[in-house]
Amino acid sequence: MKTINIGKENATFQEIVALKENRTKRHSEKKFFVEGVQNIKDALANDWQIYAFIYSDFFSLSNWAKGILKEAEFNYCLTADLMNKLSDKDETSELLAIIKMKESTNVQRSDCPLIVLLDRPSKKGNFGSIIRSCDALNVEEIFFTGHAVDIYDASVITSTMGSFFKVPFRFLSSNEEYEREVAFLKEKYKDFQVVGTSLQTDIKIEDCDFKKPTLLLVGNEANGLSKFYNEKADVLARIEMREGIDSLNVACATTAVLYEVSRQRKSC
Repeated sequence: MKTINIGKENATFQEIVALKENRTKRHSEKKFFVEGVQNIKDALANDWQIYAFIYSDFFSLSNWAKGILKEAEFNYCLTADLMNKLSDKDETSELLAIIKMKESTNVQRSDCPLIVLLDRPSKKGNFGSIIRSCDALNVEEIFFTGHAVDIYDASVITSTMGSFFKVPFRFLSSNEEYEREVAFLKEKYKDFQVVGTSLQTDIKIEDCDFKKPTLLLVGNEANGLSKFYNEKADVLARIEMREGIDSLNVACATTAVLYEVSRQRKSC
């Protein structure tokens, strides 16, 4: 196992920083930066390929960290100062990782799938929180669309607490791709429905029949669903809230709807 020692902010260190901070660099290299013990554990458990681990010989590595160094193609050993610059934790992480993007994901859908589509997610923390809720509440796949936050952004991945590596996701690049996907799902699954979230409806989420195969459309934080997705939903539904409150944080709202889906499906 090859280890590359980095003692100053050289070209190799700048490459690592670019993978962490630069969207274009990540996608051109097909690699991304990961921090967090749970994230690394779940990446390994779900067969993501580790390109490199990053650590410092100034800090003592745990037995867990020592035991997985061999899983990488090679490793970077940094000075304590450089490790501190890379880590976003108050207490510097003992181990960081660079992971390869998967070329494709084989999604095994159930007989009654639950899929979530995120329309132009624009805030990193919300995006990550939604992915975490999708994992917790049995979402089988995530679609996202439009000019959105990069799902491979380090802040998004950190906020998922490992769920990033467990829920399959796919970017839908156009309205036409969305329409093809929905046509396929409606042909494959009897009673497949598309449910959009909206404030402009009298239908409550608890009035929807989520025992059916479902695609849930979740809008942008600031503007809700775009006109296209509003028109494509079979039904628009809202979360009932007390008088005077007209909206929730998008991650909270998505979690509330997913909980209702889970509640209904437990009674099946």
